[in-house]
Amino acid sequence: MEATTGLEMQATRLQALADKLDCLTEADFTLLANASPSTVEAWRKRGTGPSYILIGNRYLYPRQAVSEYLHGLTRERTRSMKAALL
Repeated sequence: MEATTGLEMQATRLQALADKLDCLTEADFTLLANASPSTVEAWRKRGTGPSYILIGNRYLYPRQAVSEYLHGLTRERTRSMKAALL
């Protein structure tokens, strides 16, 4: 059995906490949003991203908040310019 590093143990505990609170970790949200960590950080600073929980220096994103945020990004398809001219 391989010894786990301190970082691996922290990541495991963070994931367990996120699961218990029905949240995504920052890494999970970054992957889901297809955004870089710096973009997600900018969304937090501007207040344009989903609500989050700050625990120590770690960010967790409640799944419901992420769902509402992504739903808010949904755009309705508009008619094309060609169809509008006819």
